[in-house]
Amino acid sequence: MRHILVLLLIVSAQTPDSQPAPFVQAQPSACASAKYSELDFWLGEWDARGANASADRPPNSSVITKVHGGCVILETWKSPNYTGQSFNIYDRTRGQWHQTWVDSGGGLQEFWGGLKGGNMVYEGTSAPSKGQTVGERTRMTFFNLAPGKVRQLVERSADGGKTWKVQYDFAYTRKAPSTTASHQ
Repeated sequence: MRHILVLLLIVSAQTPDSQPAPFVQAQPSACASAKYSELDFWLGEWDARGANASADRPPNSSVITKVHGGCVILETWKSPNYTGQSFNIYDRTRGQWHQTWVDSGGGLQEFWGGLKGGNMVYEGTSAPSKGQTVGERTRMTFFNLAPGKVRQLVERSADGGKTWKVQYDFAYTRKAPSTTASHQ
């Protein structure tokens, strides 16, 4: 009863001239421009198969989400003996997309690029191997084939980009939404 009386006193103390608290409009995300959506075709849960993978082998799994207020596209990759993640962001200071890849084999790769003809094209250079003065160039292209289909083609060049050899070629197929009901 005492709490109700205090509440009534507070409410009655307000005068008709009292102003409501000012409306504060939410700030738009720092990454709301269309540039940050150029790779959105890759978002989702995917089965990924190599071009030469046998049909009886289970597919690799790749989950692509937006994190950090929509500023970063995070890939989480799983295959039977290998895991990795990539962090993709549009770097507005350089006007380019950037990807950093890390994996369970201790690998680290960095790529720069952008949208070309509707496809995301990244390039990077690996550290020189023993006996080399220059590392190999890598070109990675994400082809937006159709809703629910993406191709990732990775090529390497040992001659500064004059010739390219396929390192791997994955077909991504969007996983069907889960039909299991959640129990709470």
